[in-house]
Amino acid sequence: MKMLVGLIMTAAVVSSAAGIDLRQWQSPDKFYLFLVPADWEETKQPGEPPSFAFNSPDGKAEIRISAAYGLKLPEKLPDELLDLAFPNEKGLTEIAHIRGSGWDGLRRDYVDAAQTQRWTSIAARNGSTVILITMSAPTMAFAEFEKTFKSVAESLKLGK
Repeated sequence: MKMLVGLIMTAAVVSSAAGIDLRQWQSPDKFYLFLVPADWEETKQPGEPPSFAFNSPDGKAEIRISAAYGLKLPEKLPDELLDLAFPNEKGLTEIAHIRGSGWDGLRRDYVDAAQTQRWTSIAARNGSTVILITMSAPTMAFAEFEKTFKSVAESLKLGK
């Protein structure tokens, strides 16, 4: 109950600070959760493990999240971990080592070869579980979604 009250308060603060109406989304196994824009459409993507995508009403932007469980990882996450998800894209920023609620991880921005699509990517780890969040939009429209992407990233919580 205490966590739920804290999350509702966080949602209100993040929502009012960024001017975005957010709702809580929790993974089916209840291991991770984050806030997503309330008006974005959710779809479950097939695969193993499955991923979940949230698309903006105008269809320009997407937030995608997936999890990998039972990984044997070194104490410090290898920087190459993010690049594995973007084999054909170019890193726009240096890889940043970041921390969040119940996790440590990596963050980096990418762009495709034509420089028409841009991503912010986060690999967040708690124990042997890694959550990958990718947030994308066309390069020319990316700035419109930066506050939303920042709010989503800051709201990520891992662990039961």
